[in-house]
Amino acid sequence: MSTANPLLKHSLLAVALVLWAASLSVLSAQNRDPETRPRVVGIRSEETPAAPKDELRAHSSETNAEAKRLHKEGVKYARAGLLKQAVQLFERAVKLKPDYGDAYFSLGHAYLDLGQREEAIKALEHAVNLNPKDKEARQLLRQANLMSPSEAVPDEAVAARPGPQPPTAVQVAMKTTTLPAAAPVVTESPKEIDPTRVYRVGPGDVLEVQMNGASAQSSLITVSSAGLLQHAELKEPLPVAGLTVEQISAKLEETLRVSNANNTQKVSVGVQDYVSHTLLISGLVKEPGAKIIKREAIPLYVVIADAQPLAEAGRASVVRHASNETFVVELANAAEMNLLVHPGDVITVQASPTLFVYVAGKVMAPGEKTFRPGLTLTQAIIAAGGLSEEAKAALVSRDDGKGFLTVSRYKLNDISSGKKPDPPLVAGDRITILN
Repeated sequence: MSTANPLLKHSLLAVALVLWAASLSVLSAQNRDPETRPRVVGIRSEETPAAPKDELRAHSSETNAEAKRLHKEGVKYARAGLLKQAVQLFERAVKLKPDYGDAYFSLGHAYLDLGQREEAIKALEHAVNLNPKDKEARQLLRQANLMSPSEAVPDEAVAARPGPQPPTAVQVAMKTTTLPAAAPVVTESPKEIDPTRVYRVGPGDVLEVQMNGASAQSSLITVSSAGLLQHAELKEPLPVAGLTVEQISAKLEETLRVSNANNTQKVSVGVQDYVSHTLLISGLVKEPGAKIIKREAIPLYVVIADAQPLAEAGRASVVRHASNETFVVELANAAEMNLLVHPGDVITVQASPTLFVYVAGKVMAPGEKTFRPGLTLTQAIIAAGGLSEEAKAALVSRDDGKGFLTVSRYKLNDISSGKKPDPPLVAGDRITILN
């Protein structure tokens, strides 16, 4: 027994060491970088791997969930070009979850698009520190560091552009001497061109460029975040943001002739993938989110139809990105639904508020009655239970929009006999039935 005991102890010790080593291996595997995760429009939608433990503080599952929700909301605003709002949401997300690498990347990206270079560098450095293997974050940080402060885009220039986020490349908002802030370059008066019939190229759009010279060739080129077109035939990138494909074709031909007098190539340019023009729709629709449009403006009814409004939807509010104006449109009003919406606009579909008319006098059930479009005087009387006794006239008092009432008198016999039309009512009308 004295010999067996040491052997038994050694065996148990060996087993314990094996189990301990295995547990370390499992923990190490759990802390490795995850597989490549999907990217969303240059703004991350998934979580970055955790930083070292000494850089983190404990977070409840509720806090982490709220941080992810804020990040997703920020991505929506960034896609719609509302970068300042997006920054606020990303800032709140990283404050709740300091190890949220994707949120830091999105924050840095948005700051760079706003021209706030120093803030962008700080956020991107956090993203790289949290995940040193993140190539996108390292590339964007490198480009931000290469920019001089004078190359950063001013905030007022950002407000003028649609605010797209191309899915095919990392965006870097930069300013060149020929194209300020990648803002649309409008060469014609807006009054001369129907915005529903023209498309001006923007960052992220994929163009098909065909050159029909001695050696015909075609290539697909993505417009850079600075609004530049790079082509093997060009000595330097060509500013194209804000131009139509016809203008780009002409500009390419002219540039090639200037660089080489013997160059007689004809150039044809078309849009392969539309990316740069987006707007945001939310509320009572089946398919909310960012929508890409292929014109400078389209009617509201097209966007509403594409998003599929729910049965209870009754109106839409449109916040104009360029002017920050708000328009309220009734979905049942065909004329109002022709309102043109533009890139960067934010549309919210809501239920219509309940409206009323008020009936008093010689009716069975006077009081407040629900109003619907098309309601007539006779229908309102029926909704009030009908006449309580023989009556001859109706007074309709209506707000003139300035706080004063205008009063119209109608003979009920003329309406019932067909001599006079049954007058339509509007919400808020006061009806008094008289003998």
